Amino acid sequence: MNSKDTYNSVQERYAAVANHTEPDNQREYEQKVATAFGYDIEELRSIPDNANLGVSCGNPLATANIALGETVVDLGSGGGIDVLLAAKKVGPEGKAIGIDMTKQDMLELARRNKRNAGASNATFIEAFITSIPLSASTVDCIISNCVVNLVPEAEKPLVFQEMFRLLKPGGRVAISDILATQELPEDIKNDLSLYVGCIAGASQVNDYERYLHEAGFRETIILNTHSDLNIYKEMWQGESSNGSKPPSSCCGPIKSSTSELPDVDFNVWTGETT
Repeated sequence: MNSKDTYNSVQERYAAVANHTEPDNQREYEQKVATAFGYDIEELRSIPDNANLGVSCGNPLATANIALGETVVDLGSGGGIDVLLAAKKVGPEGKAIGIDMTKQDMLELARRNKRNAGASNATFIEAFITSIPLSASTVDCIISNCVVNLVPEAEKPLVFQEMFRLLKPGGRVAISDILATQELPEDIKNDLSLYVGCIAGASQVNDYERYLHEAGFRETIILNTHSDLNIYKEMWQGESSNGSKPPSSCCGPIKSSTSELPDVDFNVWTGETT
């Protein structure tokens, strides 16, 4: 599958995720996913419900050390969960900027959430995270949550080059992502549902380190948080209280029925890192 097809599949999938936000039972699913990966329930209650789409694989804000007055950029901002939480941390003198390529549906949802939250210091921009329309050396902190793994392998280095270009001297990056802990079998690599579900596109740890170093970063730490990535699969297979199922999303397959789910233990092949 070429890069254009990959991006089209990712956009199509996350547009569907953005549109699947109406049932009340969906809130329960999304909160369980977010809290499983490190978000505080009170933080989640402080932003519009639809900002949390249940597609996290970590909480980059937990390690970003965001301060008042800073400019923070979120790569792959989705419904706006991390941008809106960052906007609270930087205060009215700071800026929180979300970058997302899914113009219709996802960006529209994020902008509605911004208005509903009254976050005047938040902005959402349509762009690929491989080419961001912001000036160099203008950002204090870059965050990203389970998105870099969705970029085609050949273009992943561009993401890290953009990070380095945007950061001010002494700036920092805090990423939560899925990395491969061993070489992925071809049947996993070629499974579109597992690619869009953040598994098949996961980089090897040493490749991630190489991307960072080649972009110019010198002080890097990659930590395996040992989170259980099977939570998506388990929650997909388990029915909610009213009998309906949550939409599969990041870190989970996109098949439409449990009988079609790939028989893959995500924790065997990948790990959630920060």
